[in-house]
Amino acid sequence: IWAELLGVERVGRNDNFFELGGHSLLAVTLIERMRRRGMQADVRALFVSPTLADFATAAAVVVSALEIPPNRIPANCAAITPEMLPLIDLAQSDIDRIVATVPGGAANVQDIYPLTPLQEGIFFHHLTAAERDVYLLDSILSFDTRDRLDRFVAAMNALIARHDVLRTAVVWEGLPEPVQVVWRTAALTVEDVGFDPANGEIAEQLRARFDSYRYRLDLKRAPLMRSFA
Repeated sequence: IWAELLGVERVGRNDNFFELGGHSLLAVTLIERMRRRGMQADVRALFVSPTLADFATAAAVVVSALEIPPNRIPANCAAITPEMLPLIDLAQSDIDRIVATVPGGAANVQDIYPLTPLQEGIFFHHLTAAERDVYLLDSILSFDTRDRLDRFVAAMNALIARHDVLRTAVVWEGLPEPVQVVWRTAALTVEDVGFDPANGEIAEQLRARFDSYRYRLDLKRAPLMRSFA
């Protein structure tokens, strides 16, 4: 995997991933490719043990097929307890801290589980980057009427309601590890910013105000999308 990823013919046991040309983004790709081949490792382990031999000792081979237990959080749940979360081991105080971040409380929590290795890598870059949020990909759309914009947002919200991943937030503050929190209900809304055409093209004003080098996404709020007009 190292040879394929780094574009080298041969890798020795004492070779250093970063000295061979690896970097943080390739490290995330490495963890994902390992996962596809039945191996598991934390991206942080590569930074601590960057040689092949040392890193290999930190990697685990997944020998059993992945079994996903059924969701144990009932609809309209008033309180979530540790036994309702088979995918993660959390104290009740941790669960209460997570639930407090969700509008509507426990009744709006569908599931809680850890980040995947690839998600851990992206989240690591989000926390450590001084500028440019890696979670941000921006796009500018134009509509000839407000009605068309409203219909587009309604269609997006229908999509969000259908797919769990679009209703997922990330919570980490005060917890032993970052977690994914799937909301039962999350909606994309349009925030009216009120740009003045006298100050130039509206599209350029949007780009300047929400430039990913300065603007950061609030990961604790699902969906991980924001809309401004």
